[in-house]
Amino acid sequence: MNPNDNNQNQQNKLDPSLGYLLSILRDIPILNSVPTETPGYQISFALYENGATRRFYVFFNGAWRYATLT
Repeated sequence: MNPNDNNQNQQNKLDPSLGYLLSILRDIPILNSVPTETPGYQISFALYENGATRRFYVFFNGAWRYATLT
């Protein structure tokens, strides 16, 4: 048994929403085009990289928003 699994299970018991947060952060896609599709969750994340442009996208309140990464 992985000790990190036990620690993660303990944290999930303390905060039920932590499991949801970990699931949406686990597999953040890395895109080479700007996200346009409505995701399956109300809040979703994506990384965008196209040459020198790097952005962290967040989908909430029905729209994609981004912060430029350096």
